[in-house]
Amino acid sequence: MAINFTAIRQMVPALIWKNSASPLPIERHRAIRITLVLLALGLTVIAYYPGLSGGFVYDDFPNIVNNAALHLHELTWRSLEAAVFSSRAGILRRPVSMLTFALNEYFFGPAPYSFKVVNLLIHLANGVGLLVFGNLLLDVYRQIWNPRLTRREIFWISLAAATAWLLHPLNFTSVLYVVQRMTSLATLFMIIGLCFYLRGRTQRWHAQGGMALMVTGAVVFGTLAVLSKETGALLPLYMIVVELAIFRFRSSTGRIDRAILAYFLVFLALPAAAGLVWMARDPAVFFGGYLLRTFTPLQRVLTEARVIVFYLRLTVMPSLNQLGLYHDDIAISHGLLHPPQTLASIIVILALFATAALIRRRAPLMTLGILWFFTGQVLESTVLPLEIAFEHRNYLSDYGILLPLCAMLLDAGYSAATLALRRGLLVLFIGMLSVTTWMRAENWSSVLMEAVTEAQFHPDSAQSQYDAGRAYANLALSGQKQYTKLAYRHLERAARLDHSGIMADAGLVIFASKNGDRIDPRWIAAIKRRLARVPVAPSVITSMQQLQACQQRVCQIPDSDMTALFSAAFRNPLLHRTTQQYADMVTIYGSFLINRLHDPQDGVRAFRKAAQIDPGQLQYQVNLTRLLMAIGRYRTARRHVSEMARADTLGHYRFDIESLRRELAKLPDLNVPNLKRSQAPVPAARLLDLIKG
Repeated sequence: MAINFTAIRQMVPALIWKNSASPLPIERHRAIRITLVLLALGLTVIAYYPGLSGGFVYDDFPNIVNNAALHLHELTWRSLEAAVFSSRAGILRRPVSMLTFALNEYFFGPAPYSFKVVNLLIHLANGVGLLVFGNLLLDVYRQIWNPRLTRREIFWISLAAATAWLLHPLNFTSVLYVVQRMTSLATLFMIIGLCFYLRGRTQRWHAQGGMALMVTGAVVFGTLAVLSKETGALLPLYMIVVELAIFRFRSSTGRIDRAILAYFLVFLALPAAAGLVWMARDPAVFFGGYLLRTFTPLQRVLTEARVIVFYLRLTVMPSLNQLGLYHDDIAISHGLLHPPQTLASIIVILALFATAALIRRRAPLMTLGILWFFTGQVLESTVLPLEIAFEHRNYLSDYGILLPLCAMLLDAGYSAATLALRRGLLVLFIGMLSVTTWMRAENWSSVLMEAVTEAQFHPDSAQSQYDAGRAYANLALSGQKQYTKLAYRHLERAARLDHSGIMADAGLVIFASKNGDRIDPRWIAAIKRRLARVPVAPSVITSMQQLQACQQRVCQIPDSDMTALFSAAFRNPLLHRTTQQYADMVTIYGSFLINRLHDPQDGVRAFRKAAQIDPGQLQYQVNLTRLLMAIGRYRTARRHVSEMARADTLGHYRFDIESLRRELAKLPDLNVPNLKRSQAPVPAARLLDLIKG
């Protein structure tokens, strides 16, 4: 099956529609249009430029800043392999995205500036991709549904939609929130795949082949999209939305095209069926995350109805004080009328689907836009146990709203009398988007500014208040003591708002210790109370790691208090049901035994327990092996390395295993144990009896 490269080359020139037989006008039109495209890209750079100087936020730290495998010292296959599979996010570990992060740091350094610049370049590439896609889509829409639409109008509508998308503040966090390169990179490959599909499908409509292009779009770029982020699996769904709204599975003769039916059977129906079977056979992979959440699947679905309507409102009328990095201030829906907006939101969503069905013949572009928007919400805004709301989930789906909106405002066929007014409204809309995005970028120009404005706009967000408190605390600890009260104020507010975690209370303990202040016993009591009953989310594990590390260095936390915290955690029945968090907590406890209580014997027992709890995660075996080496048990460490090599069938830990082997090669092949136990002030080993291996 040969690929028609001539057809591929024709995709980008589709931007430059010929309007005249005269060479001079053609060149003039091309120059004008290229200038307009560059102007849109330039406006986007200007809007985002202030935020390029900002820092890392939230998930940037575990995925990038604190990910040792990404900090390459040499560009070798082994180091790249370790970096590519260093993410614990997603089923497939998102290797394409992780590779770009590793190369980004290797060539440009660890500062956030270069990461944000690369993200902006990807965003610009996505905008150009949507411009090409819009031209291809509207051209076939003109041929099948709207012959009065001119090629000049097609260009202007495509350009307006792409420009509005580039400048839309709802897409902001997909650019300047560094780790969301995973989203924008997956989107880039999906857009390219859609262009291949649309070009090939148009050729097939005219009985000119095209199946090779369609298959390339699904296989090559679909694979790259999925390996960037799992949302790339939505590519065939976007394709079938185009098919349902525009082509209707037919050829230009009006007959059903069986090859197209077979295409979607292979690339959509069969993978979807396989996914459902996998989900049914191992539901814990998909729904086990609810063990870490304070809401049920039904409550999440009900809440997401309100969230989706919220996204729609932000797409059409973005408001600076409603946009934000965090939306943990959105209340959970506990029923159709609790709160009442839940039922109203469900009615709105059902009405939109009904509208899409009713107008599918009179306004197929509107039908496409509605279905396109909801396609983008299928994975992250339905039943999967993710956080309730994030703006980057709209990164491609909001184009489904913007394209028909721009068509309605620029298509002269709607009403010639109102065309000037509609054009003016579009200019005002894009101007409003530009200003809002620029203001957000200004607010993100520094770590302090970003944290403070997020807390100001979201006073009921525990995460936003915590970030502000942490930013002020860092300033106070750097010698600017005037920020001490503000640090305590925001951290204490975060502690009052957060009923399901220990992040803010742990932050108060750590800040007070480092600042030389008294630790309020109420903070320790609150941490202990929550550790005993709340789901042990990753943020809880991170907070316990920080407390243990701080106590080892400067925090004046009595060993009896830390032991009480671990005791509360191990008595929490929810902890025993979450394998990774359970193993992590045992590992933190082992570090406490070794580094604080100087008890390596029970520390080894704890690390061994962690490896038994989650045998599929070889990182615990790596931790245990390094501990065995540190205490002189070299022969036992070698045995563990051999066991890891046999278990690492996919090679994800090959770099760690080879590194351990090189280190062990320099050590004698015997055990020289150094397990002298100091007189620990607390008989902490008793806690090991609470750990169910």
